[in-house]
Amino acid sequence: MNIMRYRCFGLRALFLLPVLLMLCVSCSDDEEEYVPKLNIYVYAPDRATVTRGEVVPTEEEALIHNLQIWVFRSSDPSKLVASLTLTKESELQGLNSNKSASYSIALSDRSFAEKPEPVDVYVLANVGFNEYLGSVNSSDVLENAVFNGGHFFGFTQGPSYQAVSTVPADKGVPMSGVARGKSVIDRNNVLHVNEANLKLVRTVSKIRFVMSSMEGLEQVFIDRITLNPGMLYSKERFFLNGDHPSYWVEGAPFTEEVLLVKGDRVNPVVQIEDPSVYAYSSSMTDVYYEDLVNQGIAAGELTEKGPIYLPESDKRLSGTIWFRLGSTGQLMSASFSMSTGNFRRNQTWVVYAYYMGSSKLEINTVKVVDWEEVDPPFDHNVPNW
Repeated sequence: MNIMRYRCFGLRALFLLPVLLMLCVSCSDDEEEYVPKLNIYVYAPDRATVTRGEVVPTEEEALIHNLQIWVFRSSDPSKLVASLTLTKESELQGLNSNKSASYSIALSDRSFAEKPEPVDVYVLANVGFNEYLGSVNSSDVLENAVFNGGHFFGFTQGPSYQAVSTVPADKGVPMSGVARGKSVIDRNNVLHVNEANLKLVRTVSKIRFVMSSMEGLEQVFIDRITLNPGMLYSKERFFLNGDHPSYWVEGAPFTEEVLLVKGDRVNPVVQIEDPSVYAYSSSMTDVYYEDLVNQGIAAGELTEKGPIYLPESDKRLSGTIWFRLGSTGQLMSASFSMSTGNFRRNQTWVVYAYYMGSSKLEINTVKVVDWEEVDPPFDHNVPNW
C-alpha cells in the first residue's frame, strides 16, 4: 500500500515538473523583459496641421531618413541615460506621416529609474549614423559637434563653390533639436521627459530668386548669381545653445565666392506687362508676399531660380546678379543684400530682380516667415504619452 502511494506521488511529481519548470521560465522571462523605459515626444518642423503662417515645405524638404536620440543626466555629461537610432523607413513612418511620434527608449542606466533627475535630450535627423560625431560617450561630444558646412551642403570645390539647389534624395535636409535641464516624471511606472517635446529645426536656410522684365524691352539673360566671399563658414555647429539661440557657426569663413545660380542663356527672363506688381511693399505682410510670388510663378509671370540651400551665417548675406541685355550683350551686375538681420537657420528669403529699363535691375530682398513659425504660435507642450 505504501509502495503504491509513493509510486502515485512520484508520478504526480513527474507530471508537475514540466509545469513548475514552465512557471520558473516564465518568471525568469518576465524579469528579463522588464526594462525601465523613458518616453520622448519628437515632432518634425512641419506638422500635419499647417497654418497659413507657415511656409509649406516640399516633400523632399520634410522627409526624415534617419533619427538619432541621446539622453544624458544634466548633472553629469558622461552619464548616458538612454539612446536610440532609427534608420528604417518603417521605423520613421509615424514621424514622416504624422509629423510627430512618441518614442519609448530602454534605459541604458537602470539606476536612473529608481531616482530620476533632470536630463539633456539631443536629437539629430538626416545625419548619417556617426558620420560626423564618432563615438558619442558624453553630451560634451554633442555640444561641440561640428560638420563641414561646405561638404555637407554639397559645395564642390573648383573656380568657386557651387551651392546645392536640390535636396539630396538619400540624405535630406539636416535637422537638430535639443532640450536641456528637463525634469523627468513618473506616471504609472512609466518615465516621461517633462516639457521637453523635441522640436526639430532645419540647420539650413534657403533663398528663392525670382525675376521678370518688361515687355517691349530687350530680353534679360542671367549669366550667374554669386554670394560674396566671407559670407558662409567652413564648419557649423549641430546644436544651438543659450549663448547662440539664433545661429551657431564655427571655423573660418569661405574666402571664395559661392556660385548660387549657374548661367542659363537658353531661356531668358520672362517678360510681362508690369513687373512692379510683384515688387514688395511695406503694406504687404510676408505671408501675402509669399502667396503673390507663388501665384506669379504658377501663372508663368515670374522666372524662378532656386531654391538655393545654404548653411546659416551670422552675416547679412550679400551677393551679385550678373546679367546681359540680349544674349550677346555686355555683362553687367546688380548687387543684392539681405534686408535685415543675419542668415540664421530655418529661414526662407525671396530675392526679386526685375528690369524696367535704364540698363539696371531693380531688386527686392524679402525675408518670408521662418519655416517653423506658426500664427498663432503652436503650443509645443504636447504631453509625452
